[in-house]
Amino acid sequence: MKGLCLGVCLLVGSTGVYAGGQAADTLVIGNDLAEIVERLDAGAQLVGRDDSSRYPPAIASLPSVGYLRQLSAEGILSLKPKRVLISDAARPVIVLRQLQALDLEVISVARGKGIGDIAGKIEQVARVMDRQAQGHLLAEEQQRLAAELARMPVLEGPRALFIFNRAGMTPLIMGRGTEAHAALEQAGIENSAPFNAYKQVAAEAMVALAPDFVIVSKAGLEALGGEENLWQLGGLAHTPAGQQRRLVQVDDQALLNLGPRTVQAMLQLRRDAGALFP
Repeated sequence: MKGLCLGVCLLVGSTGVYAGGQAADTLVIGNDLAEIVERLDAGAQLVGRDDSSRYPPAIASLPSVGYLRQLSAEGILSLKPKRVLISDAARPVIVLRQLQALDLEVISVARGKGIGDIAGKIEQVARVMDRQAQGHLLAEEQQRLAAELARMPVLEGPRALFIFNRAGMTPLIMGRGTEAHAALEQAGIENSAPFNAYKQVAAEAMVALAPDFVIVSKAGLEALGGEENLWQLGGLAHTPAGQQRRLVQVDDQALLNLGPRTVQAMLQLRRDAGALFP
């Protein structure tokens, strides 16, 4: 620890100042937190972000300290923050202890387990960023949207297959216990995958799952080379979804990160899914 301090303590202290005299002294780690900060009109206080924080464009333009689950104290301190607003999903935990030992203000915020936790998260971030009034309004908006979602009827009968894909990877089916499964449950949609976690699925197993429609992110569909290639995934063309080409595209970060866009994304998913089965 002493060696770490000798190498990086001199980096702590100086901060930039944006127009209007607003000090830029906060590093945000966690895409849900970054989106909340922007919605609170507090982005001018940020000096950096992590790789997962790419929305909105003002956030994406900030320097990054690396991947959420592979952080280093040196990378964080290179941006000279005075405080770090960080998701409890960040790793390794030892990095947080190193930062605290250097007398940095480290505020850990729970990611939450569902949309019922979003309003409280917003209020916490608003207190940190001194945007309590904006935070109260945004939290109220989230509660109204959540109430609207709760009033929507469950989509009875049709079952969804949520496919996760990124460039250079093998497509995975999102099973139970995943963020995608939780999103489907909250949107009133049944998951056709009976297994836990993420899995690659052989053609025979895909046919046995018999999904009625497919959910995939816009980025994931693009990485596959478009919709035609999607239906060429092993066995998918022989399912009810493939035979009728029933597809819903989503913004997976908005849908899954439990940020200020999540409930709206769930509402849109439920509407789009319902439109497939009038």
